Amino acid sequence: MTENKCDECGQVFASKELLMEHAKMHMGKAKVGFGAGKTIISSVIGGIIGGILMLLVLMAGAAGIMGMGLGAPMGSAVMVGVLGHFTVSIVAGAIFGAIVSYVKPLRLKNGVKSLGLGVAFAIVLYLVFFLPMAMAVFAPVMMNMMGAKAAMMLPDVLVIGFAGHVLYGLVLGPIAVGIGGKL
Repeated sequence: MTENKCDECGQVFASKELLMEHAKMHMGKAKVGFGAGKTIISSVIGGIIGGILMLLVLMAGAAGIMGMGLGAPMGSAVMVGVLGHFTVSIVAGAIFGAIVSYVKPLRLKNGVKSLGLGVAFAIVLYLVFFLPMAMAVFAPVMMNMMGAKAAMMLPDVLVIGFAGHVLYGLVLGPIAVGIGGKL
């Protein structure tokens, strides 16, 4: 006889039908070791810290290009770029937190899993968000600023951007699980 045990709470039922009825109670409720809200908050914190590291280590010169790509004049381009970058870092952290809270197989349980999921999420951000922005927005701004030299620099920008996103993920995942358990 197969045991009809709830994966969420461990309760055992006499029949599969009773288990299925009970499972409806869990639908839409995220169960992480420390709760969905704490996971999302800690992921936002991880996004902020990851964004700071990206900015300090890899983006010092790129913030102005990002700002000009967003339409800011030269004098305020760096500030607009930094604000744009942190906005994306915070929103991405919140999205990561929601995903790992509500998608059961992705729930954070340990540091290794959180590290892998953080890096995987960051690579998806790179592919879906950064690459299109780099090609459609940053490349034309760089061409206007530097002329033909910009074309030679673009491969380096893409590699540095990839490294920055991996760094973001290396910070995001572990902070999401580490801080979330302490909130």
